[in-house]
Amino acid sequence: MVSHIHNDFIIMKEIRPACDPNGVYSVKRTCAELGISNKTLKKYRENGYIQPLNPNNVSRPKYSGQSIIDCWNLLSTL
Repeated sequence: MVSHIHNDFIIMKEIRPACDPNGVYSVKRTCAELGISNKTLKKYRENGYIQPLNPNNVSRPKYSGQSIIDCWNLLSTL
């Protein structure tokens, strides 16, 4: 896995995530799809690059496959 720093964000995967756009993913799986840590996912969420499907459940957020793909697309073009 090759990582590069881009505008103070680390994108570890250079290949677009192959997750199902209609799927629902845990934090662990979302991080795996993007190739990032939980801490980086939290930064992405705080900066509005990705939002969970259940924003009121801070202990177990879930992310849509489409939001993972959209996040990757957005950050890969910055």
